[in-house]
Amino acid sequence: MKIGPTTRTIAIVTVIVSAIIGSSHLIGDSSQDEPEQGRAAAGSYDSDAARGQRHRGAADDGRGLATSPSGRDRAKQSAANKPPPKPDTPPPSTAAPGGPGPVQQGVPAMPPIPAVFNQRVVVGPGQPPLLPDKDGPFGSRMTTGTLQVALTFDDGPDPKYTPEVLALLDEYQIKATFCLVGEMVVQFPALVRQIVDEGHTLCNHTWNHDVELGKKSKAVIRADMKRTNDAIHQAVPGAKISYFRHPGGAWTQAAVDVAKEFGMSSLHWTVDPQDWTKPGAKSIESVVNTGTAIGSIVLMHDAGGEREGTVTALKTILPDLEKRFALAALPPGIDPPKRHGIELPIHAGQR
Repeated sequence: MKIGPTTRTIAIVTVIVSAIIGSSHLIGDSSQDEPEQGRAAAGSYDSDAARGQRHRGAADDGRGLATSPSGRDRAKQSAANKPPPKPDTPPPSTAAPGGPGPVQQGVPAMPPIPAVFNQRVVVGPGQPPLLPDKDGPFGSRMTTGTLQVALTFDDGPDPKYTPEVLALLDEYQIKATFCLVGEMVVQFPALVRQIVDEGHTLCNHTWNHDVELGKKSKAVIRADMKRTNDAIHQAVPGAKISYFRHPGGAWTQAAVDVAKEFGMSSLHWTVDPQDWTKPGAKSIESVVNTGTAIGSIVLMHDAGGEREGTVTALKTILPDLEKRFALAALPPGIDPPKRHGIELPIHAGQR
């Protein structure tokens, strides 16, 4: 029997229609499987893991991320603002199948914070505020031991340059540590009071900047440190002097030991622009801005000679470092413990 053109055309159309119907059925089955997989992924997503990935430093009050909700929370918020889906269309899944939780866009992750950071530092007689540094000369501190950077200024106070340095620190709301020379303290006690009043930390830098002091007997070292501390206390009674810095960094074990007797930690440095040699502001800026890292102790001078270069350099150094680091004075210390019934009254109200 011959097959006519009409019959042949009907057969071809029938095959094409059958193929289209079969493909639609398969696509429909596949689309029904995808929501089930999405729900399974959502069920395995750990919101506590997402909370653990929060931007470091943000408070965790037990309610999860305050600024970056979990995938399921975002889905709920989105659903509340959209019309309900069609009855035969399951809601799409927004949860990630495992991996890190959501993070706030545009906020870089902070480095892990050492355990020692933000712990209360206990200082006082016989209790140095910072532990000995194995890398420092005779255990003197070369770093702060925290994420903070400490700026230190030696040889003052000076009637010209110390006020200029203090004004710049105040402009940027930065606290520093001032290593004072006894002879200068006696001449300019008002500047010592200003340093303390503005929240900076004090450091003993010997009576007259004796580079050879550490080589002398402990009795001589002890007398020098006491004389300097007494001069500081004459200017500011009760001032906390928790640090000692040897002139020229000429440390000896004897100097470190005697400083500890007074409850002072020996303070060395990490960054030294040699500003006392007057290399120029640009050189000082370059050394400090490029050499400072987390935990650095930076050595500069606000006295002991002409310091225009240092003051000029600070106008660039302070804004640069302030953008990149947490700048802080070294811990100033606490008062010595009181003896109950002697320094402290036995009963409340007793004097």
